[in-house]
Amino acid sequence: MKKRILLRSAIGFPVGVCISNLILLGFAFGFGEYFPCAPQCTALFGSEVTGAAVQLLLSGLLGAVFAGCSVIWEVEHWSLLRATATHFCITTVVFFGVSVLLGWCALNLWGMLFYIGFFFVIYLCIWLSQYFAYKRKIQKINQSLH
Repeated sequence: MKKRILLRSAIGFPVGVCISNLILLGFAFGFGEYFPCAPQCTALFGSEVTGAAVQLLLSGLLGAVFAGCSVIWEVEHWSLLRATATHFCITTVVFFGVSVLLGWCALNLWGMLFYIGFFFVIYLCIWLSQYFAYKRKIQKINQSLH
């Protein structure tokens, strides 16, 4: 299992970096100006270059954590509730920590609550889509067995 976690994390790192950069480009097209990192990140780390480098590393970390945590779904003796709760808690803590550090999230109560709520809604949408996709696959397998 450790080997699978490490392999998936190694694959997830560049995927996280890629997704982060695609999001940055999306914002650039939307606002007409490109920022390699949030102004809060630049201020915290002293320069845009250092902020962008830290963002690159932490975006990779996010990708690695999300990919590595995917093995949670393969623990057969865990219930769906336990696997979901474990995956959600790990990814939320890491994602929120990185988001605060990089300035992606406002450092006030409403900003944090909005950000966590937004993360939850996206997580729920992805979880539900995966749940119903696997449910359909299982139904097709069961129909082919009868």
